[in-house]
Amino acid sequence: MKHLTLIFLSILLSQFAFSQTYSLQGKVIDKVTQQPIIGASIQIENSNPVIGTTADADGKFRLQGIKMGRYTLLVQSMGYKNIRKTEVLVTGEGQNNVVLEMEESVTTLDDITISATTDKDASNIMSVVSNRSFSIEESGRFAGGMSDPSRVAYNFAGVTFSAPQDNGVVIRGNSPTSVLWRVNDIDVSGAAHFGGGNLAGAGLISIYSANVLRSTDFFTSAFPSEYSNTTSGVFDINFRKGDSEKHHHSVQLGILGADFASEGPINKEKGSSYLVNYRHGFIGYIGKLSGGTAPNFQDLSFNLSFPSKKYGNLTIWGMGGLSDIETPFKKYVHEVDDEDPTDIKLKYREYDNDFLDKDIDFGMGAIGVNHQIPVGNHSVLSTSLGATTNLYKNDTRYFQQDADTLNSGTLHPHERQQNIESKYSFANTLTTTISPKLINKSGIRADLITSNGYAQKVDTLMGTLQSRYNGNLQAYNLNAFTQFKYQVLHNFSVNAGVSVTKFELVDEVAVEPRLGMQYTPLKNVTLGVAYGRHSKREELKVYSFINPELQKVNDLKLSKSDHYVGSLKINLSSNVRLTTEVYYQELFDVPVMQGTAYSFANYTTLWEANAPIVNTGTGVNKGIDITLERSMVNGFYYMLSGSIYDSKYTDDLGVTRNTLFNRNFMATITAGKEFVVKGKNLLGVNINATYLGGTPLTPYDEKASHEQQKVVYKEGELYSIKGNPEVWMNFGVTYKIPKKKSVRTWGLDMQNALLTTQMRGYKYNHRLKTIDEDHVFFIMPNLYYKISF
Repeated sequence: MKHLTLIFLSILLSQFAFSQTYSLQGKVIDKVTQQPIIGASIQIENSNPVIGTTADADGKFRLQGIKMGRYTLLVQSMGYKNIRKTEVLVTGEGQNNVVLEMEESVTTLDDITISATTDKDASNIMSVVSNRSFSIEESGRFAGGMSDPSRVAYNFAGVTFSAPQDNGVVIRGNSPTSVLWRVNDIDVSGAAHFGGGNLAGAGLISIYSANVLRSTDFFTSAFPSEYSNTTSGVFDINFRKGDSEKHHHSVQLGILGADFASEGPINKEKGSSYLVNYRHGFIGYIGKLSGGTAPNFQDLSFNLSFPSKKYGNLTIWGMGGLSDIETPFKKYVHEVDDEDPTDIKLKYREYDNDFLDKDIDFGMGAIGVNHQIPVGNHSVLSTSLGATTNLYKNDTRYFQQDADTLNSGTLHPHERQQNIESKYSFANTLTTTISPKLINKSGIRADLITSNGYAQKVDTLMGTLQSRYNGNLQAYNLNAFTQFKYQVLHNFSVNAGVSVTKFELVDEVAVEPRLGMQYTPLKNVTLGVAYGRHSKREELKVYSFINPELQKVNDLKLSKSDHYVGSLKINLSSNVRLTTEVYYQELFDVPVMQGTAYSFANYTTLWEANAPIVNTGTGVNKGIDITLERSMVNGFYYMLSGSIYDSKYTDDLGVTRNTLFNRNFMATITAGKEFVVKGKNLLGVNINATYLGGTPLTPYDEKASHEQQKVVYKEGELYSIKGNPEVWMNFGVTYKIPKKKSVRTWGLDMQNALLTTQMRGYKYNHRLKTIDEDHVFFIMPNLYYKISF
């Protein structure tokens, strides 16, 4: 009897483990007014028996009895276009909360097209072409993404990185410094650890964790009029709200670092909630133990939500991060193998960087308050206040060695830089459904920007520090915009708008018209065309640079770019979409250094200018992007993307050259498969591979280089040659194990699995008196364990 009882209990427990279920909750809202849609029907596609429910008076819903896995939701409501939401992941990790946005229909139900892939388009109703939306789940799933929206975007057509160690985003040949980052309706810059060194506005990894993200709208051209101060692209990022009904926590430990997250209700009756996430990096400790570069980082993000039917919804959010890199000068090494005395290992200091001892500090913080309230039955008013600040500080010393076989010597000051830029922002937007056919979005934005910095550098290796830049600036920036969307016919719509910008430090008012049209001649075919003029200002410190001829600051305009885009989208099936876009971008009023080949179109980072800066530069980016994408359904997804493009600029000398980012072609494959193991565990395998054209390079003058004992480039032939094409590969593996009260995850995210290097130029070997190729090697294997409870 005792044995029979044990067998019965074992069977019962195994059945319980096999049938362990979870719930999926969320909210259905109007895409324009953000108001709840009462009575909307939500159903899991192909569920048997049917799993479905309807939204309550607050638009909220809950689906019960769901096993861990990925599902597709079908959502319907009278007067709205049906939507099909794919790739909804259900686990016990506290993030089973989705927001479903429905667009009002202007036709009868017979005219409504149910598309399997519209959930990949940006949620912004004013966008027509060159847009993409991706979720928190995709940020964590895509191989090599490192839970960073920047690196996730590398999977898309026309998008690549500037350098493997940076998360700068090159969009259709444009400089990463021209990308706008908007977080919770506040424009931010430098929201990355180790940012501001090699590339303004980019670093190693984003300061916010993917745990706090709800969604990201990504635009690559001709974006809506509400986005200004960018000539390249836009990331519009939103933090998600914490669970207002139940507390959830997670702890993740890995090679990259530790990640702690918590969310839950503040007041269940009022529906208020909190979400907080803290990360602390480990790679700095590993670097110190090995005697090499030691990058340290930590960050904190939070989102507090206080909804109210009477007073509107209030959100308080923030993020902040500190990071630093210690790079000691290279040590001379002499090691003899005890087992083989003939095996002698010698490491000499050879190149400039081997003699440099660097301490670099970074910091970034942002805090904001968002308020949203209905105005009547057809409008919503959104107001945001925010403050951001960025710090970059560099102290570099030169090691004068006593001998090349000794590690004793003297450290001399070599370079010192510091810049603190702060911004105080106000934004106010009114979105109105004037009629089912006509929607308007209008608003104003005001920023007060301050910058305080200096730069010092020696003229000779053991010389004294000389001031190269010293600036303390304050300026305002004002922007007003309006945009209309008019549904002319049930299958034809027109978007038109204008953005107007006034930046205090330039003597002009920038007027930027935007226009887009979308036509659906067949059920599964959509055509789109769009035009947009876009402008941007430079880093504030640039406006402190002195014109050496006039001995006063340079008289500058805003950089500008006209974007022309044509798009064709074909739904090949309910889960597969083919997208083709052709584009032409004409840049003008680009700042360049007078009498030189230098253009801000290639701008990485700048601390001084030894020539007048004028707005005589131009440029052209043109190409075609093709994407074939399958949403993850039945555990499998893929995305094949390719681009052929040309990116040129013209300098002040009138010479047209390759931009620094003109690789000419790229092809990317991203794919993944999920398997259910033992009836309840979830195994995910993801891969990403990219084939890129070579980086533009500049030839060197061999004679002058040997005479000066440094690489002297032929500036007249800037970017005239190409490096070799490159192949990059990332892969990731996750294994989720659900328990009674927790979910455990083992994971590996491997950056640069093929150990690819990128050639960035040349370097002078002081020991051998040779000029060698300078290659960048970056690898980031992150093995981690996570428990959510």
